Amino acid sequence: MNVQSHFISPKLEGKRFEDHTIPLELLEDFAAFEELLIEVAKWIYLKENPNRKRVPNGFTEGFSLKLASIGEGSSVANIVIAAAIGLFPTENNSYFERAKENIVNSINAAENNQNVTQFIPENFLGYFNKIGKNLKEDETINFSNNTQFRAVLNKETRKKLVLASSTITEVITQTKIRGFIPELDKSTNSFTLQLVNGQKIICSIEPQFKKPIFEAFDNYEKGLKVILNGLGKYNKNDKLEGFERIEHITIIDSLDVSERIEEISKLEDGWLNGEGKSPLKGNLIWFTNIFEDNFKSSLPLPYLYPTIDGGLQAEWSSIKSDISLKINLEDKAATIHILELINDNEIENSFDVSLKESWESINTIIEEKL
Repeated sequence: MNVQSHFISPKLEGKRFEDHTIPLELLEDFAAFEELLIEVAKWIYLKENPNRKRVPNGFTEGFSLKLASIGEGSSVANIVIAAAIGLFPTENNSYFERAKENIVNSINAAENNQNVTQFIPENFLGYFNKIGKNLKEDETINFSNNTQFRAVLNKETRKKLVLASSTITEVITQTKIRGFIPELDKSTNSFTLQLVNGQKIICSIEPQFKKPIFEAFDNYEKGLKVILNGLGKYNKNDKLEGFERIEHITIIDSLDVSERIEEISKLEDGWLNGEGKSPLKGNLIWFTNIFEDNFKSSLPLPYLYPTIDGGLQAEWSSIKSDISLKINLEDKAATIHILELINDNEIENSFDVSLKESWESINTIIEEKL
């Protein structure tokens, strides 16, 4: 029989957690937190008992952490200690409580550019290459638990914690990147991913990704690109050195909006015969995110063009209708124009494209008219 008691409630913040759920891949990060907790608890015990070379037998027997529930406020992971009666000595509780405090203190120290090894030995810092590695760019895990500390694990604090070790030179983090595949090597079962900046990275060919890899390789001369998702390995200068694990490889659609936005972002003022305002990069990033979050994936992608005033125009065409959506990136306003080819009837509507409801209407119009 297990006795459960509240232990810690880290708060996950970011777009993926707004529905008060936790993606399964994040459970891997919490499993690594439990591993670190056990190691720090053992370290504290041995530090306080210098005459012992190892912890007593059964020090962790019957001990485990469990995700008991998910609270609101983004997503709060309510984690409990599950201790088996008769197996886990109650006097060991204090070591795990103090280990938790040390971990929280180390994250707080990283936030404040302080020495993290006063709380956690250097040889344990590699665990932070596991804890938080599945977080995306806009996501954090807040371990503060209403204390006076600011123990927020994000890209920067993870980097500080990992590289505080003198033996670790790479930080592992969730990565999404575009590139070409110019080379295959069957003898080493590897392929070369060439990034848009020309950098080349050697990656292993996993059986489940052979089809997109070979398709991209066969169409390299045609400029076919892939999107690669996985756990990237970055050096202290934030340069991608390789991948610990590749999770997805996807062929980029010829009308891929992110790809087209990247091309448009390279325009300079005067791009159209001396005229034409270049769109602000921040506005283009905003549009990419709002489009990917709200445009219905079952609908065809549009042809996307820059407008002379620094905006964008998306166009769809079928035997039934021609549709154009002109977007003012500055005030987030858009006008949709539909020409029904059967009867030459024209329809026009305006929307605030910063609103989810507007995209629901736009999706409905496109679905009905194409």
